[in-house]
Amino acid sequence: MLATGVVFVSPCLLALLNSFKTLPEIVQSPLAMPESPQWGNYEYIFTGVKLARPMLNSLLMCMVVIASLILVAPMAAYSIMRRRMATGKVLRIFFLAGLTIPFQIVMVPLLQEFRLLGIHCTYLALLLHYVSWGLPLCIFIYSGFMATIPRELEEAAAIDGCGPVSTFWRIVFPLLTPCTVTIVIFWGLWIWNDFIQAFIIMGSTKGQLVFVQLWRFLSDKYVKNWNTIFAGVVVLSMPVTVLYITMQRRFVKGLTSGAVK
Repeated sequence: MLATGVVFVSPCLLALLNSFKTLPEIVQSPLAMPESPQWGNYEYIFTGVKLARPMLNSLLMCMVVIASLILVAPMAAYSIMRRRMATGKVLRIFFLAGLTIPFQIVMVPLLQEFRLLGIHCTYLALLLHYVSWGLPLCIFIYSGFMATIPRELEEAAAIDGCGPVSTFWRIVFPLLTPCTVTIVIFWGLWIWNDFIQAFIIMGSTKGQLVFVQLWRFLSDKYVKNWNTIFAGVVVLSMPVTVLYITMQRRFVKGLTSGAVK
């Protein structure tokens, strides 16, 4: 276990170490300590590569997509699992089928549909894609966890005068905290780190997300500044690392409170 941890952590430490070096120092000895920390590498990330605006765009995209998924997915799962609809099982199979379709199959038809709607290469198109692509998995996670919640809680709330909407948001949704935190972690990491789908939908010129912008910088054949590249990797890894560490603690807390309730 320790050896596996070292294998996965060592590239991160190597990138952090070389982000404080000059290019000759990296070429001469990438494993050595820097002679003096080069904070200018990090300054160039925001002045030369100009990652500040793309980082804000990616952050806003993550927040809007996750908020949309948390708003829509649990209500859909609640209707499928709790409300006695004749089409409930069919709808669940329909959403589960979305998990089996790879992006490469729908890529061309999706782009054609966005062109017909007039939203090709826009943030709206990317937002709709992320939400629609994430709904099947989110509904699957919520519906699976919702099956473990006793119906007696909802029946007791109905006796106290709660309607379906009030019962869901006041009784059921707080018990879904472990699922909600899992979705925040999973989709936050995926959307922030996504390059392929953002590049295909937004294009190489209009896309202003972090890894698309970093790709533009790396695609220049004259760019050989590995010290700047390492600094950019470190900067872009910090938000997702902080998110994971913070939400991991809340995941354990939410899981425990949900089990006690």
